Amino acid sequence: MTGCYVQVWEIGDEILVRLTDTKIQRTGNNMTLWRDPEEPYPMRINHAVKCEDITIISWMDEEIRLSVMGGMDFFAEKWEAVYSNRTELKNSSSLLIPHKSQSWLHSLDAEVLALASQGNKFAFISMNRGVYYLECNSNGIEEIWRTEIPDWPKPWPGVIWRLRDKENGNLDTYPQSIHLNDENLILFDERSSWVILSLEDGRRISGGRLPFSGKNTGTWRGENSWAIIEDNRNLHLLDADFNIISTHKTPGPVNHARESVHGWIWTGWRHNGTENGIKAIKEIGVWIDTSDKPRVLSNDGRWSEFTF
Repeated sequence: MTGCYVQVWEIGDEILVRLTDTKIQRTGNNMTLWRDPEEPYPMRINHAVKCEDITIISWMDEEIRLSVMGGMDFFAEKWEAVYSNRTELKNSSSLLIPHKSQSWLHSLDAEVLALASQGNKFAFISMNRGVYYLECNSNGIEEIWRTEIPDWPKPWPGVIWRLRDKENGNLDTYPQSIHLNDENLILFDERSSWVILSLEDGRRISGGRLPFSGKNTGTWRGENSWAIIEDNRNLHLLDADFNIISTHKTPGPVNHARESVHGWIWTGWRHNGTENGIKAIKEIGVWIDTSDKPRVLSNDGRWSEFTF
């Protein structure tokens, strides 16, 4: 390992992990082995999802203002580096070289803020641009629809939004996460609003405010419930209609929460949590697997049994 594990994405029965040095690692054989750290592009991965047999990944380099998205073959033997360094990338950023393990590659005009998939469909939100709903197929991807980022429900009456193209206003808000199911697309912003869009054409169906006043700093979906952390300090469990079922104070940020046979469980800043209480751990938990006897992956790259 060449850096601490800081973020994990589920790719079917495997996981993809981002390290602190911008390299990544893939698991293999149902997470029984780790591939060597790789860096197909010398940029930070900010999102990844599985869409049918393709792994869709978005990369971002803030300094050279480059944002790209591509469809990777997760099970390719090796994701070799396309560029030897960032200088080489910067000099060719206007004509990006595709990776040999990619089925498609697109440059974007804005950073991807959230990405989600369902079957052979996926959706993403780009910074100040819009919401996109697309389909994966043998020829690459096809756009189903795109729409503007919705008007978020305001956090208090009379608030004036600061618009991208105007100087006046007193409040910014950005999308926090996006979720897909068979019927609709659900968006959350960082100021604890939610909006539901139709999968058919992207029209707004409904929207509202979560029942707390702090910022939404993490959202996880269960079968008929949600786990949402407020200000990295209070983890709320909510029903399908966003009513609070219970609230659990946490020692710090939560990195991953999952609905399990034991109820909701989570891990984060030196703690594991359940609906029955909190237990301190030495390391920082970044992900929990799906087994009936769950394991926690910590930022030091080690697995440990989840303690109840």
